[in-house]
Order: sequence, then structure tokens, then C-alpha cells
Amino acid sequence: MTQVSLSYQLDLDDRSIWITATPSQTAKGSIVYVQELGDFIAGRNYFTRRANLPSYLIKYCISGEGILEYDGTVYAVKPGQLFWIDCEKPQYYRTSPDVGDWRILWVHFYGQTAKAYYELFLAQNSGSSLMNIEADGAVRSTLENLINLYKNGDNNLLDDVQASGLLTLLMTRCISAASHQKDTSRLPEYIVDVRSYINAHFTEQITLDVLSKKLSINKFYIQKLFKRYMGLSPNEYLIQTRLTRAKQLLRTTKLSISQVSMDVGISNIGHFISLFKQHEGITPGAYRQRWYQGSEPAPYETIE
Repeated sequence: MTQVSLSYQLDLDDRSIWITATPSQTAKGSIVYVQELGDFIAGRNYFTRRANLPSYLIKYCISGEGILEYDGTVYAVKPGQLFWIDCEKPQYYRTSPDVGDWRILWVHFYGQTAKAYYELFLAQNSGSSLMNIEADGAVRSTLENLINLYKNGDNNLLDDVQASGLLTLLMTRCISAASHQKDTSRLPEYIVDVRSYINAHFTEQITLDVLSKKLSINKFYIQKLFKRYMGLSPNEYLIQTRLTRAKQLLRTTKLSISQVSMDVGISNIGHFISLFKQHEGITPGAYRQRWYQGSEPAPYETIE
């Protein structure tokens, strides 16, 4: 295990709250859980510099201003904004010297699903760790509810379960707000063109080189920007489109597995079965049986 790198100076008002949680082993092994949390009223000299900590951190700014240096970007964190970071990566955050004070509600957390939620947040937030959340009072109230849950220091498994639900709500609200702010109706035209081409030609061989040639866009630009706006790479989107169609065919026709594989553009049936199982957790045959449960397949219909 890599050793945590840490230096900090607190410079906190006496009214500040700092809570260390001790979740049960059951919680740590099965759900997302709180590690530390608090309400800091920080002065001019407050800072933390850290890396290699297995934790995710959400900090919500109530007043004042902070500075976050993370993943090659410097952010000014103003009231009504929050940042969400992976503390395995180097990070440096501090009170803005131009303002001199910074009040933040925050929570360190880890466990099952945390990474997946974090990656969804980045995908919806165009790769940025900072977002405006001022209009969503639920984020602040959820952080305050978490603090109230642990402030007595005598938490049990039920508290950990309730905290897990609050953390999931908090992460979901962040992702939802980021998604709402990213107006998909304003997708760049070239992203719409790439998506439309994949939807229309998913049964064919599609590579970045093919997309680049057909749409006259640099393939590396396609890869980077499609991931930013869609949350998936072009190849991941292609696989998703093919598997969605495969599930439709498995449920609505009597086509053989090999024919379904061919009809969605995957010529190697072994690869199709492996890909299907990787994404769905079961084989195509088992998927078909699960949905039919002994009944006859429904008549084939084109599903737009």
C-alpha cells in the first residue's frame, strides 16, 4: 500500500466541527461509508496538501472562498459551489489569500460504488471537479444531516446504513445537477454527427479511422470530445448500441445466438457471448431464457 502524503494547517474557528467516523466492518465491506466529515470555518492560513489517500472528498462552500489545485487545474471555489475529488490523486486546497476566510461543509467517504458515481459525475460535468450547486438546497441539507447523524460519536450499523443512503443521495444530486447544467440539446454538431452515424451503421465495422474519414474530423479529437459530452468513448457507445439491439432481438425473435451476433455487427460469436456476459452478467442464451421463462418469443417488431 502506498503511504499517504500529507501536510496541513488547520487555522479553524472554535465553532468548527470535525468528526471522525468508525463504520462497522459490515458497512465497509458492502456499502459506501463515511470516513470523516465536518463544518469548517477556516481562516487565512488553512490548507491541506495530500496524495495517496483511499477516499473521495466533497466540499461545499457556504461563504468566503477557497482555492483547489487538482489534476492539472486550479479552481476558485466560491459560495454555492462544491468540488468532488479522488484523494488518491495529489491535491492542494486552501483559503483564498485574497478573501481570507472560507466556510465549508465536507465529507470524506469510500466503499462500494463510490468510484462509479465519481466517474459518472466527471462525465456529466465535462471532466471538471468543480460545479455550481447553489440552487440545490438538498446538497447542503444532506451534508448537514450526515453531520447530525455522527455528531454524538456513538454510531452503529443502522446509522452507517442511513449514512450510506445519504451519501448516495448526495452523489446522485451532484450528478443530476451536472447533467442538468450540461444542456444536451446544445451538443456540438460533430458529436451529434458521430452519434447519428453510429446509430445508423452499428452493424458495420466502425473504428475511429472510419469515423474520421466519413465525418472529416480528427480521430483523436473525436475520441476526446465524444467522451466529454456523451460520457462514453465512441467504441463504448458502439458496444452499448449493439448490445441494446441484441437484447431486443433475443427477446422478440427466435433467431439463433449466432445470427443475433451477426445481425448486430459482431461476426465472432465467441466475442459476442463474452462481451454480452461482461456487460449483462449472463450469457445471451441465459438472458433469453430469463425473459421467456418457458413462453414463446413475442412476434418480431422493429423498435425505433
